[in-house]
Amino acid sequence: MHTLHTALNRFNNAHLSFPPFARALHEIDGLLQMYRETGLAENLLILGESGTGKTTLCQAVIQQHPRRALQERDWLPVLYIPIPPAATIAGVTEAMLSKLGDPAPGKGTISAKTARVFKLARGCGVELILLDEAQHIQDRGQLPTQYMVGDWLKGMADEIGVPTVLLGLPRVDSLLRVNEQLRRRFTRRLCMNLGQNEGSSIETECFQLFASLIPSLPVPLRFGNYDWEEFGQRLYYATDGRIAYVKSLLSAALRWVVQRNLEAITPEELEAAFACEIWSAGIGALNPFNEKFEFRPLTRAGEPFERGIPGMPLKGGKRHVAA
Repeated sequence: MHTLHTALNRFNNAHLSFPPFARALHEIDGLLQMYRETGLAENLLILGESGTGKTTLCQAVIQQHPRRALQERDWLPVLYIPIPPAATIAGVTEAMLSKLGDPAPGKGTISAKTARVFKLARGCGVELILLDEAQHIQDRGQLPTQYMVGDWLKGMADEIGVPTVLLGLPRVDSLLRVNEQLRRRFTRRLCMNLGQNEGSSIETECFQLFASLIPSLPVPLRFGNYDWEEFGQRLYYATDGRIAYVKSLLSAALRWVVQRNLEAITPEELEAAFACEIWSAGIGALNPFNEKFEFRPLTRAGEPFERGIPGMPLKGGKRHVAA
């Protein structure tokens, strides 16, 4: 059991990088450096499906610019705010006050709390704001509420005057359509999904993402009868090219191997891991690591990557067929 915990901890803490992640990290760093050198505050919108690494990206930025406890105050260069599910102005304001160290974030009127946000942000030396889970604003459902929260965010960003990054699911676009002023402040945008490199297929990118994790595994990875291209295709269909699913798949396979004292992770272990961790109905022709797999995206109704809400276009490989 100790061996299993050690292996899983090492794997889960492994640094995972891929082109959209690296590009987004570079862009955010550029915003911060420009602000520090010129005082110019530019904003950025980052969109991506669930599990594509947006929150991990925020954590990477925070690690690069951590909070420091000084004698007279906390120094907080990066203010990271996950937008709460009940995304009212009061809820967002209280979330910001809590992160800024306000002892009573729920106290006072909205205007009073907003004024404290401005004061504390300046006092803590905030140089960058990360607003994650922005789709929670759009999910409020009521256009007036969406507009008012969006308008508050616009005013907040203008008043604090530092670069602001808005991160969320693709449907955040609907929020920006509701509020033109907010839309004008977030015209610069990036997509966290794989499949944006015209020079390679999405399956190749997914394989490269997977391969970046191999050094952290305590056992070798064997492709069985598949070449790397076919393995990449199967991996893409098993994870939809999302970081969270790639790590979940490998983590489950690693548990399976360590518990059974096996010598390597093979397609058989990945087949079992997919059914255990990602989709319990994924057996036979519906399991990407099974010989009988149909080679199609698992996006139909009831399947793990069902497209219930229109997302971003994906670029398929040579075996990609329409769902």
